[in-house]
Amino acid sequence: MKKFAVIPNLYKDPDLKITNDIARMLEKNGINADVLTVCEDDSLKGYDCAVVLGGDGTILDVAKKAALCSVPVAGVNLGRIGYLSSVEPENTEKLLSIDENSGIQRRMMLSLFYRGKEYHALNDIVISEKRATRMISVSVSADDGDPCEYNSTSLIFSTPTGSSGYNVSAGGPVIEPTLECIAVTPVCPHTGTSRSFVYKPGTVFTAADISSADKDVLISVDGGAELPLKHGESVKITRSDIYVKLLEFDDEPFAKTLIRKMKI
Repeated sequence: MKKFAVIPNLYKDPDLKITNDIARMLEKNGINADVLTVCEDDSLKGYDCAVVLGGDGTILDVAKKAALCSVPVAGVNLGRIGYLSSVEPENTEKLLSIDENSGIQRRMMLSLFYRGKEYHALNDIVISEKRATRMISVSVSADDGDPCEYNSTSLIFSTPTGSSGYNVSAGGPVIEPTLECIAVTPVCPHTGTSRSFVYKPGTVFTAADISSADKDVLISVDGGAELPLKHGESVKITRSDIYVKLLEFDDEPFAKTLIRKMKI
């Protein structure tokens, strides 16, 4: 691997000191390193690796763009938890060991099909009411089966990677991140289906807003892209054909990493 993109978080590293230190280290060791302060969907084409500095939010955003170009990602943790990162700031020399034989974790994503457009989520897709505390009603059918009705403040469709986030806070299961499955978890359920269910990865969900017409229902994709869902409107959610590739440097078991970083 000879061409790396180094992508900073300008809030975490405003003067680019850490970013430039990493770029210089890579250059001194024969690796072409370009600092990209702006990263668009196609910015990573032609690169062998994307080194991302920041917290999980930054890595999440860049990892999805890297996945579109089939570029592996190495995250340098400048955040609080760094669940998606594999390198701490004091150990950036690990980046020099990256080559064609480096270990890579393939992480499944979800696809949301909404009004003729496809959106990708590495963590989760959430249906909720704009005012957060108001109840919504969502009808969900899996593979054209009989629909289940969820009455809750939100409904989470989570990947294994995202299972340790909003999903587990709502009482859903923690899932080993390299597995492939989809968890559906209601938040603060009132009536109807109240349990979290785990489905096979190829399940195709049809989710429809059946709330009263005065509700402002939104769909969020990885915490962003808030998309309005009209009364009676439906969307489809399933496993994406695109995978995120995360570089790994240690063989620490998943459970140990989770306990160490997230204290759960």
